[in-house]
Amino acid sequence: MGIFVFPIKIYIEDTDYGGVVHHSNYLKFFERARTEWMESISLGYAWQQANQVLFVIRAANLDYLKPVRLGDAVEVVSTISILGGASMTFEQHLRPAQTIDTILCKAEIKVVCIDSSFRPRVLPDDLLQKIKMGDPA
Repeated sequence: MGIFVFPIKIYIEDTDYGGVVHHSNYLKFFERARTEWMESISLGYAWQQANQVLFVIRAANLDYLKPVRLGDAVEVVSTISILGGASMTFEQHLRPAQTIDTILCKAEIKVVCIDSSFRPRVLPDDLLQKIKMGDPA
């Protein structure tokens, strides 16, 4: 499966009084990257609404390794490590922009596919085909 890289610049609203990214904002960065990945493969919110598909977080595990500061340019790197019948597990990490060997924060995020009644449903064929064709993540 491929890799999706999403750039982010750190602004004042991302940080605490010390100019360091607040721990809660890492989840937002990882969510934004997954959302942009879905948009990039034409399966974004409009497609999800039309097909009554929802993707929700089942579990999240983050490991904060090094601080990220105000003004930093960083990238979220995303890949799917486990593909289940109704779920995907993403391995994501934050790194300095265009730096491969430094990880600032890493996460394992399990995303479950549900229908509009909040019941699990199998991953859509459209999504599986995009993943198998080598589209990002």
